[in-house]
Amino acid sequence: TGAEAIHPCYGFLSENPGFVDQVTAAGLVFIGPSAASIRAMGLKDAAKRLMETAGVPVVPGYHGEAQEIVLLASTAREIGYPVLIKARAGGAGKCMRRVDHPDDFS
Repeated sequence: TGAEAIHPCYGFLSENPGFVDQVTAAGLVFIGPSAASIRAMGLKDAAKRLMETAGVPVVPGYHGEAQEIVLLASTAREIGYPVLIKARAGGAGKCMRRVDHPDDFS
């Protein structure tokens, strides 16, 4: 088409570092974050750790590997309700659940 640049809008292409790599390898300009930035920020838990290290205030949460319901429910009580439960990768906001009370956590 003669395009010199690509803006991916939002969604899966805007979060895909491989797409950015392919766009730039083709000699086009990718209008958006670099592939390195997308890789650094693509996983919510890794992004949050990066921001904490940089001194950016973040919402309290749990991002550990252990995912047993007893541990997660206990951590939610420590954080305080309401809590938001979300997958660590992708999802585009789907499957997020707000939990207002400990009895509803499971």
